[in-house]
Amino acid sequence: MRLPPYNLDRPFFRGNLHGHSNHSDGALSPQEVIRRYKDLGYDFACISDHLWHDARFCAQSVLDCSSFDTTNFITIPSAEIHCQGKTYDNDGLWHFVANGLPLDFSIARKTETAPELIDRALAAGAYVTIAHPAWYSMTFDEAMVVGHADGVEIYNHSCAIGAMRGDGTGVVDYLLQEGKRINLTATDDSHFHIPDSGGGWVMVAAESLQADKIITALKNGYHYSSTGADIINLDLEGERLEVETSPCSDIVVVGQGHASLSHNGSNITRATFNLSALKSGWFRVSIIDQSNKMAWSNPYWLNDIH
Repeated sequence: MRLPPYNLDRPFFRGNLHGHSNHSDGALSPQEVIRRYKDLGYDFACISDHLWHDARFCAQSVLDCSSFDTTNFITIPSAEIHCQGKTYDNDGLWHFVANGLPLDFSIARKTETAPELIDRALAAGAYVTIAHPAWYSMTFDEAMVVGHADGVEIYNHSCAIGAMRGDGTGVVDYLLQEGKRINLTATDDSHFHIPDSGGGWVMVAAESLQADKIITALKNGYHYSSTGADIINLDLEGERLEVETSPCSDIVVVGQGHASLSHNGSNITRATFNLSALKSGWFRVSIIDQSNKMAWSNPYWLNDIH
């Protein structure tokens, strides 16, 4: 049985969910940001400028870039939404990425809590992810407060190259251990003050290259995340999981607790695992190649599959 999204017979579209322009604190105009992502071979981009009251680094409205859309490239209205109450942030702000927002989505009230802000964005139809949890030292208690978001950035490129705090694995796995059915994303968080574009993206299996189709696919978990490697297929027959990838050195199946299974070598493109040895109710697949490029599947819950 091919696992989703590989069983859907849909094209994959490459996109950046988290990036900024000079509408907030980015260095480039929205038009130039879009040109850069087109030149990188992306199919869509989300200019998710900061949405908050502080005009020093935040926009006051969701940006509409639809005039730049073409047959082969689209933008999705997005924002990095904020509210007060985060412990380890210099401005005391929570950071969430909301893709597929209505253009009239309003700035958070100064009394609005993080769970309330997420609920409002979800109710508006957005795909909401917890941004760069390692960058501002998200605690596990804080993660549980916002664990009803759609997903977590397992990789944030700008935070990785600018602060060495781009890895969200700790928060991802803690929430999974606690039964939260979150998805994973890799993003750029590009601002273009440093070379922070083209480092992390999602590959989304959607019915077509339309904003609503992309958002629906994301919410269903029909994507994988990458910094340059590819998960080509996942096939499950009983307890036997077969993983097909681009050439890599390590294929790892991660489960609950500290459980994991690995296949290691050189230029591996296939590996087979016995999930009964994992002793876990869920699993996710991670790979890395000889150039340290990675890819991550979304988590799979065995009760949903069998």
